[in-house]
Amino acid sequence: MNLSKEQRKQLEEKSGIRIPEKDVRLLGGINTHLAKAVSHECKIKPMKEIKKELGIKDADLAEMFGYANANSFRTSKAKDKMQKGLELFYHMITHTYK
Repeated sequence: MNLSKEQRKQLEEKSGIRIPEKDVRLLGGINTHLAKAVSHECKIKPMKEIKKELGIKDADLAEMFGYANANSFRTSKAKDKMQKGLELFYHMITHTYK
């Protein structure tokens, strides 16, 4: 989608998300970046710290992923996989797009 500077600015203000002017490309692709993160070349912030920093609760995650409530999310067999994925995603976003 091609946005004018004014449209991008309005969308950023409305969403609270920074939208780059040009397409963002990861050198080597996303898997290369995640492999570096997983190989402990850099520290991955634990989900507990991410949630505290961003003010996210289990109820918010439950809603985002379609669970009935926070307890359903907490007891889900997929919880650990989702949290690990979110930790890596957070790391990728905070360390790649600066």
